[in-house]
Amino acid sequence: SIEKQGAGAAMIKNPRRARAVIRAAMEGVADGGEAIPVSVKTRIGFNKNELETWLPELLAEKPAMITVHARTRKDMSKVPARWEHVKCAVEIRDELQKTLQKNEQTLIFGNGDITDLEDGRNKAKAAGADGAMLGRAIFGNPWLFGVPAISIEEKLWVMVEHTALFEELLGDIKNFAIMKKHFKAYVNGFDGAVELRGRLMETETADQVKNIVDEFLTSQKPLI
Repeated sequence: SIEKQGAGAAMIKNPRRARAVIRAAMEGVADGGEAIPVSVKTRIGFNKNELETWLPELLAEKPAMITVHARTRKDMSKVPARWEHVKCAVEIRDELQKTLQKNEQTLIFGNGDITDLEDGRNKAKAAGADGAMLGRAIFGNPWLFGVPAISIEEKLWVMVEHTALFEELLGDIKNFAIMKKHFKAYVNGFDGAVELRGRLMETETADQVKNIVDEFLTSQKPLI
């Protein structure tokens, strides 16, 4: 697994390695002659909040941005994100980088339980953060960043296209079951969604998904 390799959240237990990885990324960018900012995304700790000791290690490498997921690794996504810890991260950054110009400081973004753009802006403002990162909110809603509301039919056909692309690009290396978390996100909030979702969960190919959606939409034409 990722953690057994010492990667991902396991790096919280090994700040020295984490810092070496950040430096290597920065050096790789520089060696390639590119002006690409290097950013870090982290949880607030592994089994408990460790921001007071963990965040200074990351800030010492001066990445362009650190996104703080306001949960521990132990929390997974089982508890609400605690945005007060994002505020704490901002305070730690401000103290440790107070001698730097504003444009030289590491940006602090918050992450966790953001439902839409307005919610993200509000959470970031309340925490004093420089911005927010959205994660699960985009599942089933690739129109999140400003596209007007679309019909159920359009949404389902995008899901079909998404499934076909997954099969084409990743079918040889990823299990089709991975797509099913996206079915849950696309198919909700309308009449017949529960039944349709149940049928989609039994599929094993993109063609099966397309046929089921086509059948559903044909039966619902007067309603959609």
